[in-house]
Amino acid sequence: MKINYIAFLDPHQHPGGGEMILRELLSWGLSRGHDLKVSSASPWQLQLHSQPDLTIFADLFNCPQSETKLPGPWLQAGMAGAYVHLDTAYVDCCNLDYLPCSGESHSPCPHKKPWHLKRNLQAKDFGGQCFARSETVQRLYNDSLMNVFLSPLHYETVKQVVGFDDTHPRFLLRPMIDTRTFNNKKQTRDIPHLFAGVYGEAKGAAELETQYSDKEIHFIGSSTGPAPSYGVHHGVLPAKEVADTMNRTEEFVFLPRWPEPQGRVVVEAALCGCKLNLNPQVGAASYNFDLTDPQNSTGAAGEFWDKIEGLV
Repeated sequence: MKINYIAFLDPHQHPGGGEMILRELLSWGLSRGHDLKVSSASPWQLQLHSQPDLTIFADLFNCPQSETKLPGPWLQAGMAGAYVHLDTAYVDCCNLDYLPCSGESHSPCPHKKPWHLKRNLQAKDFGGQCFARSETVQRLYNDSLMNVFLSPLHYETVKQVVGFDDTHPRFLLRPMIDTRTFNNKKQTRDIPHLFAGVYGEAKGAAELETQYSDKEIHFIGSSTGPAPSYGVHHGVLPAKEVADTMNRTEEFVFLPRWPEPQGRVVVEAALCGCKLNLNPQVGAASYNFDLTDPQNSTGAAGEFWDKIEGLV
């Protein structure tokens, strides 16, 4: 098929968790013989089939405070034909950082303030309306051939925010983990507690401090603000070192405030044999399967393309 892929970020040029997923999906699409053209705002690039069989939209409104935006005509042209929409977070239904309502959306939005002048200017958003109520967002979700989400929790949260019908076609993309790297080596565990990921308010910083500031907890990753003043800090590590550290860990902790769309680090920790301390806000745990079984973390990209090829 001739497929136009349109996203704010080119996943080949950005290292984020969502981009890891999207990069792998595109790689699988190419391996199956599809002619994929990628257009993005960062970096700015326009590569489109003039008559595509399908458009894939992914995380269109990422980085809402960036001065660069995807042009409206790109979106309108894609939505005029057959398209699939893929979410890896909530950026296409909320133009505030980390879904501050946690899915309990209202319009006007209580988290939008006129005195947040810098944010409002950058986002070009001066009203109080919930972003999900906009005509573009409503059309994006309601007119797609299929919407793609990362977990049952992710789907239920977006459905609640946007308000689309439960009968609209959807696909839940299971975790895609390198189980050759992340597996249980059955070795001695000398790290009592571990958090991995981007430390910050949405990822449960307050609850982590409440429960673990007086315990030996280790941190892997970066932070959206000040790093925690307690614990042992390892910084950002390569995947192999993350897996090695998880194999030394007794308990992996993940207690997000927001509804974590999936939480691949949770799956990686489970595969490495860690006990899990989670709350109900972890998307991966909303699947009705065993996170420690590597079979549940393989094959998702192929399933995705099977579904895509069956649509058109």
